[in-house]
Formats: sequence, C-alpha cells, structure tokens
Amino acid sequence: MKDGILRVWDINREKIIRSVATDSQICSLLWLTKTSELMTGQGLPGNQMKIWKYPMLINSSELYGKYFSHKGRVLHIALSPDESKLISVAADGIACLWKSHESGESKHR
Repeated sequence: MKDGILRVWDINREKIIRSVATDSQICSLLWLTKTSELMTGQGLPGNQMKIWKYPMLINSSELYGKYFSHKGRVLHIALSPDESKLISVAADGIACLWKSHESGESKHR
C-alpha cells in the first residue's frame, strides 16, 4: 500500500489494533527493541526516517531530532547488533550511518 498509513496487526485475530498517518509513503520498517519503537523509512515529501513510540504510535522523532539527508526515498534501514548505530540506504544511492537516538543524539556521519 502507498497510503502512508502505519498499521499494527494482531495476526491471531487478523485485525488492525493501531494505525497512524505518517504523511508519506512507507518504504522500510525497523523495530527498535531497546526502546519499544518502530522506525519508518519514508519517501516524498521528506525522504526521512521517523520514530514511532509503541504501542500508541506517537511520533517521537521530535524528541530525538530528525534522521534525514537523503534525496530519494529510504529503501532500507538496519540496526547494529548492539543497537548503537543505524544505517539507512536510499534510492539516491547514498548510505548514511547514524548514532542511535537512545543516547539522545541523531548525528549523521
């Protein structure tokens, strides 16, 4: 779907239990285990990543700063095994390495 809606499903009951409008196409998704958050990699208009506090799906990106700098949609996001770094890869051909927001930083390197 390209409707920009993030949906969380109860797969046992085959029912949507939470949903939120993200304001852009969702191209990738990552679960952050230490903080119980979802991260979405998105397309236009922002080509950025957003953080959603689970279970309420409140956009917590404003708390940590924004993860962005791509000129194309974010196709893949991954987390280092110790969850201290994120990598994003976008349609612009650029890979970005970020410090995890858990430390209160979201610095692009």
